[in-house]
This record gives sequence, C-alpha cells and structure tokens, in this order.
Amino acid sequence: MTSREEILHLINSYTFLLDNGDLEGWAALFEHGEWGSEDAPLLKGKEQMFEMINNILIVYPDGTPRTRHVVTNVDLNIDDDQGVASCTSYITLLQQIDDRPLQAIFSGEYHDDFERVDGRWRFARRVTKRPFFGDMSAHVKALPQDGG
Repeated sequence: MTSREEILHLINSYTFLLDNGDLEGWAALFEHGEWGSEDAPLLKGKEQMFEMINNILIVYPDGTPRTRHVVTNVDLNIDDDQGVASCTSYITLLQQIDDRPLQAIFSGEYHDDFERVDGRWRFARRVTKRPFFGDMSAHVKALPQDGG
C-alpha cells in the first residue's frame, strides 16, 4: 500500500470498528496516540481510550451503537521523507434506533496527525473541533455536569 492508502485505511478503520461495536479494536488504534476534543484534555493510549468509550457509549443488543460515521472532505498532507502526515476532514454521525428514524446526531471536524514508525503509519493524534450537536441521548450515557 502507498502511504496515502495506508492512512486512508486508518481513517476508515476508526469508523468501521466503532460502528461495528469493536471497542477494543477502536481503542487499539490509539495505542501510541492521543484523542479528544479541542476543549478537553486529550486521552492517551488504548487503555484510557477503552475505559472512556466503554463508560459513555450506549451499545445496543446487536452489539453496535447503531451508528454510521461518515467522513468527507478529506484533505490529507503527507511528508514521506519525514514520516509524518496531517489530515482535516468533516465527520457526520448518523444513528438509527428502533423508535427513532435515521438522523444526523453530530457533525464536526477531525484534525489528525499521523506518524510512520517501523514502516507503518499510525494515529499520533485526533482532535475533534467545531462540533454541532443533535440529539445524542441515544448514543452516549449521561455525563456528569461540571460543578454538580
């Protein structure tokens, strides 16, 4: 695979693993990386990732969160000589559950950094920015509110 193909495979693996309910596989994508949003501390490593996702994500009887992460407008910049890459893309999260129609529940931007180690590309960091929130009540469990 070319560098571009391998990085696109990582981007797609993120969505397929999460949408199929493979939380351990999804967390493993960040074994050596960081993940988070622009207004929160970044989580580091697969253990922190798995603990977080396992604690907040609603998983349905079919073993999935009943979602589709749709990544578009992928702008990928690769420096093969340095073994680094960056990417900006849009994320739209769709969900359908039994008593609700298919709907967009989230939209934002992914800002990714990748690194090549021992000839393989991996996530170094993924930060979600500029979010628009829809009805996330069937996707994530209630989170504690600040100050209360």
